[in-house]
Amino acid sequence: MITLGFGVADLARTRFVVSPLDHLMTGAARLGVHACVGPRSERWWRDARRHVPHRAGPFLDLVNASGMGVPNFMAADLDAVRRQLTDELDAILAITRQTFEQDLAMFGTEAELPTALARLRDDGTQGLRQVGDAAWALFRSCLAPDWPEIRRLVEADIADRARTAARSGIGAMLDSLHPQATWRDEGVLECTLGDAEGTFQLGGRGLELRPNYFVQQGLGLLAGHDRQSVLVHPVGSPAAEPPSRPPAADGLATVLGPARARVLRTVAGSPCSTTELAHRLGVTPPSASAHAVALRAAGLIATRREGKQVRHTLTDVGHDLLVDNPQPPQRA
Repeated sequence: MITLGFGVADLARTRFVVSPLDHLMTGAARLGVHACVGPRSERWWRDARRHVPHRAGPFLDLVNASGMGVPNFMAADLDAVRRQLTDELDAILAITRQTFEQDLAMFGTEAELPTALARLRDDGTQGLRQVGDAAWALFRSCLAPDWPEIRRLVEADIADRARTAARSGIGAMLDSLHPQATWRDEGVLECTLGDAEGTFQLGGRGLELRPNYFVQQGLGLLAGHDRQSVLVHPVGSPAAEPPSRPPAADGLATVLGPARARVLRTVAGSPCSTTELAHRLGVTPPSASAHAVALRAAGLIATRREGKQVRHTLTDVGHDLLVDNPQPPQRA
């Protein structure tokens, strides 16, 4: 059991925080690795994973590297209550080398470090930047469409708990967070987190409460003697349905038109000649050639001659455009 000791100043400085980075991590966390996530995360991931860009890999690897959780520096320390993901990622990049190394050391010796954590240790600051870029790519492609609704549910939970605190006191509110969190009248919050044990005085910094839509089966706690402690807990209604994602618009078709969006995605599948492109699309070779010329002029495909034929391939610009505009799922 972890015991958090509150003084008068801690009660006054306890606050709720809305964190998109927390939700990105818990949404990407797999149940077989992290026990506190639940069915909401699994349902969301089944839908979102088809949109995951390749460059999100470093973030996904880090999140699921260890059942102990993620390094403490991933719990961005900011003053803002309603946070932006970009600010949270900037705060991670600003950590000191000492903090970076101390937080990684919690996962074991050099020989015991999971692969993703060992790679991050070796890459240092550059590795953190890659993780941040990967997090942003994953958020933009997968979580951004659902974030407004998730944030609404989180803020509704905060409003409900604030009413409990106003009506019955902050102790009663803390006692209602989760069955694994128990408030004692002597001014301590007892948190049952597996076999973890320890006693921490909050030291006048208060407690940062982070309600999380994807966390259902437990609590997440970051407690330290030299920083504000953080408690991640489920939103209040266990029966809340996952946010319904509206039918996604095809951003690529909006920019290029439906026909040329199909052409670009077809070329992305594998390089092809104009004749092969026409066959795959079910159009005439002159029509396929006209679309290819337009996409080549925009820098989205490259064309090279091979004998009597030309072969179309995707450029880096075309690849990035496809990553940023994944094809919406087909309706049943």
